Amino acid sequence: MPPGQLPSSAHATGGDRGGVVPICWDALRLFLTLSVWLAVASVLMVAVTAMALGVSLEALGWGLYLPAFVVYAVYVRDRRGVSDDDRLNHPVRSRLVTRYDRPLQATELVAVIAYESLLVASLPLHRPDGLGALAVAHLPFVVLAVYLRLKAVPVVDSLAVAGTWSSLIVATVVAVGDVGLSASVGATFLAWTLVVFGGVESRNAADVEGDEQVDHGTLASRLGAARTRLFVVGAKAAGAGLFWVVGGPGIVVLLGCYFAYLAGFRWLTAAASAAGPPPGVPDRWAGDTYR
Repeated sequence: MPPGQLPSSAHATGGDRGGVVPICWDALRLFLTLSVWLAVASVLMVAVTAMALGVSLEALGWGLYLPAFVVYAVYVRDRRGVSDDDRLNHPVRSRLVTRYDRPLQATELVAVIAYESLLVASLPLHRPDGLGALAVAHLPFVVLAVYLRLKAVPVVDSLAVAGTWSSLIVATVVAVGDVGLSASVGATFLAWTLVVFGGVESRNAADVEGDEQVDHGTLASRLGAARTRLFVVGAKAAGAGLFWVVGGPGIVVLLGCYFAYLAGFRWLTAAASAAGPPPGVPDRWAGDTYR
């Protein structure tokens, strides 16, 4: 390092880089690149599930928003653990979570506290299905704890994520909406598993190059990106077919709105990751060697 030159870490924290606008820009990119918008998607998943199973949204009460808090907490916690493939596939996100680690940790804690409070308030803990839903509600934390081990086995991590979120969504509606176990409940669980598994693998298809560099095996790295995208379409179509059987064409239309929401925010996320700061906003990373 030449005499008089500051280290890269100093460039990222200098006071001249402060200001409301740059921080708001970083907050927007955090919302997108950390996939915080998936918390809203989980509310849509609960709504679609409830309508498919004949449960009114009013009957769910706060249960409608229950999964959103754990989705936020889990995704923030996962993104804060920057791995080698994250640095290759998501450099912007990796820099942001490194810079704002402590504030993110604080919001993660708030989300967990809110989640646990809503579990106690919303679930019928005096019934067996309520206790079962309480156990399922903590599956995301279990999967998060062993996720690095799961990632060592191709496809298993994606299946674990799909099964966990599907279980949480369906169990919430079954317990809070007082729905008896039936073939429709099982079909709904399978439908969401196919849809979420397809979504996870579609993201893996976009990360093939970086995953191969760090030897992280995925379905996409085995089949190739093009074949994986075909598989994703098939999985989501099969899930939509099951929803048609359970709830009719109206539910499939709602599912289409869910897909459109995901596609829109994934496009925005890709744009935010590739874009520099807006006009008039200084580049907070101009001197950072971690590019």
